[in-house]
Amino acid sequence: MDDYERQHLESILRDYPKIDKYMAVRMAELSYPYQGHSHVLSKLAVGTMLFDDSIGTDRCLAQLEINKECINFCLKHSDSDTRTIIEQLYFHHENNLTLEGIGMILNMSKSNVSRKRAAFFEFLKQELGY
Repeated sequence: MDDYERQHLESILRDYPKIDKYMAVRMAELSYPYQGHSHVLSKLAVGTMLFDDSIGTDRCLAQLEINKECINFCLKHSDSDTRTIIEQLYFHHENNLTLEGIGMILNMSKSNVSRKRAAFFEFLKQELGY
């Protein structure tokens, strides 16, 4: 795996805890407040109109949903040590643990932590279709 792929997967993992927020913001962007009156629209249509077609076909929302499902699947099918490694490195932004620090927590060597992370990246890469 080259550096670009690894960095891209890391950015997807760092965004994982905020995916629901991103999706809510994108849904709000696709809805807009209707202002004004039209004889074509009934009074039920006045207010917030939501473009169901654009929500169903929006690439950003679709990709966020795919990322979320793939990460959930990969975490579900990984061992507890791998889940701990990924959570500590990418989901908890307040602590700055390194591979050595996580190895100390899990009583593993840095190379074992690195191998488990690399295996998770390959699994995630395969699930995302890269």
